[in-house]
Amino acid sequence: MKLPSAAIFLSAVLLVSGDVQDEKLPEPTSAPNTTSTEKSTTAKPTTTPKPTTTPKPITPPSPTTKAPNTTTITPDTTTIAPTTLAPITTVAPVTTPATNTTTTAAPPTPVPDAKPGKWSVNGTNTTCIILRMALQFNVTYLNTDNKTVHELITVPSDNTTTNATGVCGEKEQVINIQWTPSGADSNDSVVMHFVKSDAKSYTLHHIEVYITPKQLPNIRSNGTVMMIHNASEDKTSVGNSYRCMRPQELKMTTNAENATAVALISELQFQAFRADKSQSFGYAEDCTLETQDVVPIAVGCALIALVGIVLVAYLVGRRRNQPRGYVSM
Repeated sequence: MKLPSAAIFLSAVLLVSGDVQDEKLPEPTSAPNTTSTEKSTTAKPTTTPKPTTTPKPITPPSPTTKAPNTTTITPDTTTIAPTTLAPITTVAPVTTPATNTTTTAAPPTPVPDAKPGKWSVNGTNTTCIILRMALQFNVTYLNTDNKTVHELITVPSDNTTTNATGVCGEKEQVINIQWTPSGADSNDSVVMHFVKSDAKSYTLHHIEVYITPKQLPNIRSNGTVMMIHNASEDKTSVGNSYRCMRPQELKMTTNAENATAVALISELQFQAFRADKSQSFGYAEDCTLETQDVVPIAVGCALIALVGIVLVAYLVGRRRNQPRGYVSM
């Protein structure tokens, strides 16, 4: 069988039927001049199996982060207009009609550091009176404005401001202490009268005080105010002195209208009817304690004694109740 003829025939058939595609057939190869040619069969290549597709790794779901609530509250920016309050009207106080009343002011406190002064009266070849004291006067009066006023008047203690004069009589002796207040035209004075009771004793009889109106502002009395105290001191032996260091209040009577006065005297010592020129006091006879001073002292002493007795009794009783030694079995 001749191969070229068969190929030509097959090509013609395909062209006629229109099924031949634009493919080039291989050109016929001249067979070699061999005695017999064995048809070699080419084995189809073994189809390599498709590789197994490796599954994709499962990607873990990414963690879901929950967003925090960030709700922002918008501040209220509405401006409230300030409320203007009407001013409070102050009610005028009710005026009470003035009445004619007397106002009492607090009495002044005596000067605590007042120093006593010392004065003397000289006679013929003798110093008949020696006096030492601190003296004040508390005067209460009704002034021209119908108000009660308290004035404290202090007798100066120095011999420069004050001047002492007097009388050295045989049965009565007098010492007159004078001083000029600031702004006054006349002197204030204190006059003390000593009277001889008998040949062996004497006493302070009375005290006179004269105060200028300048010392008592707006006092109703225009003239000098006179105050008197009738003394009641114990009798003192001639040649001795009288001494009373404690403060005393001596009531004074006065000639002023609606006025009272009290003399505040302390560190008092005097000697009258002396027979020498010395400035020294003789033997001092101290004043007796008043009843109002004796009673508190006596009561205090009694209480102290009672407490002592109770304490001693308690200690003795406690000592007796304590066991002594060991009890024999």
